[in-house]
Amino acid sequence: MAEQSGETSKQRATGSMMCRPGKTTRNPYLNFLRDYRRKNCHLSAVDIVRQGAEQWRQMTDEQKLPYVKIAFYTPLKRRRCPTCAGMPARRMKRSAMRAIARSKAMGRVRVKKEKQGAR
Repeated sequence: MAEQSGETSKQRATGSMMCRPGKTTRNPYLNFLRDYRRKNCHLSAVDIVRQGAEQWRQMTDEQKLPYVKIAFYTPLKRRRCPTCAGMPARRMKRSAMRAIARSKAMGRVRVKKEKQGAR
C-alpha cells in the first residue's frame, strides 16, 4: 500500500527523486551543478556529481560564463566573529570592548617590562 505513489522506499530513503537544488554560491561550478541537479532529478547524488563534473570539464569558457556571472554577483556571506557566535548583540559589544581594553592593557604592561629591563 505504501508503494502506490510510484516511488519506492529506496528512492524515498536516498532522496534521489527529491529535487532540492540549493542556494546560489560564489563558486561557478557549484552553481552549474545546481542547474544540472534540477535537470537530472532522477539521478543519485553520486551520479549527479560524476556526470556534472565530466560535463563541466568539457565546457568552454563561453559556456561557463553565465555561471561565473552568477557567482560574481552573488553577495558575500556575512561572517560573525567566532568568539562572539551565538551571543546577543548587546553582550557582544560589551565583551568586544573588554577584549580590546585587555589587549591594550597587556600592551602597556609589556612595554613597561621592556623599559625596566633596558635600565
